[in-house]
Amino acid sequence: MDVQWYPGHMTKARRMMEENIRLVDLVIELVDARIPLSSRNPDIDALCKGKGRIVFLCKADLADPVKTEAFLEYFRQKGMFAVAADAREKKAADLVRRFVQEACREKIARDRARGIVGRPLRAMVAGIPNVGKSTFINSFAGRAGAKTGNKPGVTRGKQWIRIGGDVELLDTPGILWPKFDNPLIGIRLALSGAIRDEILDKHELAVWLLGFLQKEYPGIIENKYIQNAAVETPGEEETAEALLLRIAAARKLLMKGGEPDTERACSMLIDDCKNGRIGRISLDDPAQAPAMDEERIRAASQSEKQKTAGRKNYKAGKSGRKASEDRGKPWKKK
Repeated sequence: MDVQWYPGHMTKARRMMEENIRLVDLVIELVDARIPLSSRNPDIDALCKGKGRIVFLCKADLADPVKTEAFLEYFRQKGMFAVAADAREKKAADLVRRFVQEACREKIARDRARGIVGRPLRAMVAGIPNVGKSTFINSFAGRAGAKTGNKPGVTRGKQWIRIGGDVELLDTPGILWPKFDNPLIGIRLALSGAIRDEILDKHELAVWLLGFLQKEYPGIIENKYIQNAAVETPGEEETAEALLLRIAAARKLLMKGGEPDTERACSMLIDDCKNGRIGRISLDDPAQAPAMDEERIRAASQSEKQKTAGRKNYKAGKSGRKASEDRGKPWKKK
């Protein structure tokens, strides 16, 4: 299953971030605690080079707490400020405010040495679609200053939000990257709610999810979807397709004639995963963190090469047009 989604407005949003990165002192990178590696945009490393960084694992209340602790330790060993919490909690905002001061300690000291006191620290809030950036900002600010919604693409423009007298946050639209080289990244992003439903094959996605749950969290399927239902229990391990039939029957998702409606069962499973109703699970594996980080670095390098080539082609085309105009002939693209 190959899930890819990079609508045109994301190119514009990335360009806006590039233009505004010089205005901020640090970047607060929001990732989904259930997929803290798969939800890290490889372009952000190059975009935010030289800036302080805080990695905030949002939706920690939906993630496997044991795996979340392992991910936090991994990020901290790499020298990053990392915190995991539900973005709606006040304690999350307090932790981030403290980390902002720590991450900008050298900058604050330089300002004081130059006689600059009381200037607010500026932070860009970046992340994938539907990760909870606007919810985080509203919690941080204590008011509804940013648009929120449980679907990708709610924030489309630039928003500055002043918090007290010491911090200003720049909310940015959620962006993905042009190509997911690892198919699992697209699948995990889709199950987190970062990708529009309209482009998804829900059947394939649900089958993958059931296979994952059978391996990593086998109790969830029986306890949440089938327990106490009058459906036949198999004597050996089931295929995901057979499980879908049992789940549909157990939850009384039936078509006319009484046949199990597996299409509705697929939609239910995916929605439950996105919204956390399925239980506290993590789709990323901490043991795979080093390998996934290497993949991310390679993806960032490839993206930068493509951008450089694109700029060269644009300049070459512009030069060709100008030369043709100088000669009084229409320019034709080769």
